[in-house]
Amino acid sequence: MPNPYKYKSISLKTSTVSKLNILAKELIPGMHLSNAKAVEVMIDTIGSPEDRNTGNSNETVKKAT
Repeated sequence: MPNPYKYKSISLKTSTVSKLNILAKELIPGMHLSNAKAVEVMIDTIGSPEDRNTGNSNETVKKAT
């Protein structure tokens, strides 16, 4: 059983989940990510303002592979 203090759930519209399914397949070429991992990668890619200014967002994609 997952640690309830480490994970949270979110509710998405069905149309958003459909788009997320497509993005999960296309986000990293050659890999099909879970929806949760796809959301994590996208959020980490956007990152903090410091990451956007220094261009460090590729680290998240490397970690996901």
